[in-house]
Amino acid sequence: MAAAFHHGSETIRVDGGSSPVYTVDGAITAIIGTAPTGAVNELTLCQSKKDFARFGTLTGKGFTLPDAANIFTRYQSGIAYVVNVCDPSKHKSGVSGEALTVDPDTLIAYTAHPALQDDVVINDNGAPLQQGRDYTIVDAITGEIRFKTKPTAPTADYSYTDPSKVTEADIIGAYVGSTGKRTGMELVTEGFNRFGADAKIVIAPEFDQTATCAAALTILAEKLNAIAYIDAPKGTNLSQALTGRGNLGGINFNTSSDRAQLFFPHVIGLLGIESLATHAAGLRMKTDVENGYWFSISNRELQGVTGLEVGLTARVDDPQSETNRLNEKGITTVFNSYGTGYRLWGNRLACFPTVSHIKNFETAQRTGDVIDESLRRFDLQYMDLPIDQALLDCLLEGYRTYFGTLKSIVGFSVELDHDYDLADAFSKGQVPIVYEYTPKLPMERATNTSVMTRKYLANLVSSS
Repeated sequence: MAAAFHHGSETIRVDGGSSPVYTVDGAITAIIGTAPTGAVNELTLCQSKKDFARFGTLTGKGFTLPDAANIFTRYQSGIAYVVNVCDPSKHKSGVSGEALTVDPDTLIAYTAHPALQDDVVINDNGAPLQQGRDYTIVDAITGEIRFKTKPTAPTADYSYTDPSKVTEADIIGAYVGSTGKRTGMELVTEGFNRFGADAKIVIAPEFDQTATCAAALTILAEKLNAIAYIDAPKGTNLSQALTGRGNLGGINFNTSSDRAQLFFPHVIGLLGIESLATHAAGLRMKTDVENGYWFSISNRELQGVTGLEVGLTARVDDPQSETNRLNEKGITTVFNSYGTGYRLWGNRLACFPTVSHIKNFETAQRTGDVIDESLRRFDLQYMDLPIDQALLDCLLEGYRTYFGTLKSIVGFSVELDHDYDLADAFSKGQVPIVYEYTPKLPMERATNTSVMTRKYLANLVSSS
């Protein structure tokens, strides 16, 4: 409040003009799975190999998060919200009298199962050995045991963390009323409140291959305005992948959601058989960071891939090729032709071919998601201010300035929504705005018309 009397000069600062709209971060993937170590049912932010290492680096042993981290970090881009649902106190099994094979040179033996718990008992010819005196557990995660002297007939009794005990219910998770905490996929919904942004891609490697978990992933993606990347089950053949899109299909592809993208087949890579959906998530992050969220991940090379679980014919000029047949059914696949290497191939979401709207392109859907969320966040600073011409000008100018800077669209318009009775809307505290835009779409087909004609023979006459 101004002073009642002031003999002199003063300055009153007013924030004038519109404010900028900041684009939300789209390079975030949520990964739900199992690990031999690390926090259980906690939402953990990971970016580098060092971050992922807290969940262990034990690959190829049934734990899905170390495998996913190995693939995801090859692309060296984006961040991940990681949820480990494997609880050592709950998901465990026991072994009794397992015979150990000791290397005669190093005196090292490995248990048949990794991720040892604290109840290891080592015997030699039935007599108990003492840890520290007779042997040392070098690495409980890998099951490495080193003996001080060569035992005669060593055996082991132990419990180990068993990822096969993890159920679909553990992965899907829930809100637990007694603790006030969320578990599994449900934890991913806390991403914005914890880290300031929601995940834009969600994956659950291995577990997504069941219809129940695939459906739960899609529901989660709908909540977050994200895309669920879903693999066909391992061992699926081409016919099963295609028929899986129909009502008689026996796999997890029977969906027309615009929040799911379907991937077939698995690939062969550094870890053996690898998840194509996980590769796609890493590639999506790399593409977002290096090019932009409106660039397609199709026709980009996969890292560390040396083969396919199911061989496919692929030619850019053959509509009858198997890669093209998969794409026309809304399935993203791998293109491997002469000299191309292994490239992701496909642009459409699971709503294609049922839905012909341009939102069936993944890039179009993600462009809309980024724009809509960015503008919702922009609106917050104006919420509860008086509705007057200044407020309307700030909102509309802010929207128009934002759209004018976007490289992801080819045109736009922003207006008050006159389909409303504006006076009635204002009287209810509502400001209705309508914006239209056209996202950039990937060139999926090039049509060359080749005309053979004699008319240029006339050039021979005129030049003589």
